[in-house]
Amino acid sequence: MEGPAQPACATRGGTLGAQLGMAFHHVGVAVRDLDAALDTYVGVFGFEPVAEPVEVPSEHVRVCFLRAAPGVMIELVEGLDEHSPVRELLQRTGAGTYHICYQVDDLDVALSTLRGRRFLPFKRFQVETTGPSRFAFLLTPDRQLFELCEAPAGKAVVHE
Repeated sequence: MEGPAQPACATRGGTLGAQLGMAFHHVGVAVRDLDAALDTYVGVFGFEPVAEPVEVPSEHVRVCFLRAAPGVMIELVEGLDEHSPVRELLQRTGAGTYHICYQVDDLDVALSTLRGRRFLPFKRFQVETTGPSRFAFLLTPDRQLFELCEAPAGKAVVHE
């Protein structure tokens, strides 16, 4: 007698993500006012700040990482000016999920590999932080936004 069938979306061993050392890192949440959002997420929902808010001038945003539970982190993202893609998103849709971020062992290898799978890398940047410092935004073949951050295998990342 066979066991239950695996759902089509079930994760299988040996996936490309596993080969790239890909692991969930955080969910980015676009907010209009970071300080007000911190009051809600920390004061009402009980999230724990991982670090103080920081500005990322190259991206025209101010961000703050919050821990929801061990291994579960969100990044609140506030647009700083009219050049911020977050501001554009908020004008179209209001606050909400902005992107999902995965940590990879080697950003260059991951980008090259995913490009071969019809992923579209469109923005790379570095941030001086205590966690991962090299990042890239990509679109999936069906145009969903996600981010990669580089942290070599075994290196502690900000949410651990």
